[in-house]
Parts: sequence; C-alpha cells; structure tokens
Amino acid sequence: MGNLLGVFVLMILIPSVATERASVKFVFTRFNTKNEDGINSRPYIFLLGLLMSQYTLSGYDASAHMTEETKGADRNGPKGIISALGISIIVGWGYILGITFAVTDIPYLLSENNDAGGYAIAEIFYLAFKRRYGNGIGGIICLVIVAVSIFFCGMTSVTSNSRMAYAFSRDGAMPLSSLWHKVNKQEVPIYAVWLSVFISFCMALPVCI
Repeated sequence: MGNLLGVFVLMILIPSVATERASVKFVFTRFNTKNEDGINSRPYIFLLGLLMSQYTLSGYDASAHMTEETKGADRNGPKGIISALGISIIVGWGYILGITFAVTDIPYLLSENNDAGGYAIAEIFYLAFKRRYGNGIGGIICLVIVAVSIFFCGMTSVTSNSRMAYAFSRDGAMPLSSLWHKVNKQEVPIYAVWLSVFISFCMALPVCI
C-alpha cells in the first residue's frame, strides 16, 4: 500500500511542481532518436523504451507464486493475480505519463554534465524542484520514495524466486533439493529465501563495484 501511495504522490507532485511542462503532442507523438551512443534504429530504440516501461509492472506476478500460502486460494489467488495486474497497468501507465509531462529537454536529461550525472529520472525530479523553489532538496526526497519502492520490488522478486525454488526443489528438480524445500515453523521456505537473496546479491554486486 505504501508503494502504491508513493507512486501516486510522484505522478501528481512532479508535473505539478514543474514550471515547464511538455505538451500533449510531445508526450504522445515525440520519438527521440538523438543520443551519444550512435543508435539510430527506431525499432531498437522502441524496444529499449518498452523494456523501461515494463519495469512498472515488475513484481505483480508474486500473487501467483504466493497462491499456495493464501487463505481461500481457489478464490483469493485469482483475485490477487488479476487485481495486481490491473493495478500495475493503470498506476504504472499513470506514473509514466506524469513523469513524461515534466520532460522538456531530453538531450540535457541524458547528458553526463547535468546535476544528476546523466540519470534522467533523478534530473527530472531535481530540476522540477530547483526551478520552482531554487533548490533540488524536494527532488532528492522524491528519490527516497523511488528507492523505497525499488526495495519493495526487490522483496517481491525475492519472494517470487524463493517460492519457485521451493516448488522446483519439492519436485526434486534442483541440486540440493532436500535442503531448499524445507520450511520453518511459520511454513516459510527459509533456505530457499536465503538462496534467492544470495543469488540476487551476487547479480547486483558487479553493478555496485
């Protein structure tokens, strides 16, 4: 619920605070192909953009993986899956629209010489508050909301991965299956959870170095 609230705050706050807003035509028809990487293929750029927007749907599939631990799973499981998907589509689309209306200068947002070092979302937040109030502290606070949302998405992904690992190991389809499908007193596959945490940590480590 907190994650959803944070998204609503950002999708309303950022375009409201921004002193310069993009036009409806810009938001829905502008196709930017200018970049410093020399990528000019419109289909390729479209697929990259589609991938970024797909991240707004991240984590909704946890409802499916948690069905076995849901009370009244025959009814509440499908309800959770459908509602999670519907909410993610609507709210995710609204968030993308809200942020896009605050975008006016795409090359500057992607430039490494801006205040955020080329991180477009951070620069959008920072500029919105800096141009309105003279400093970007509000933008930094908004980034904290994003960081919390990313943390919750990470928790959701770990939850999904651990339940999949548990299901596979229960059927003997993983190395050391007898270990990964063990559950604790709360019937949580604790070893599968820590396996998922460890693998996620290892995958994120090269990015942090």
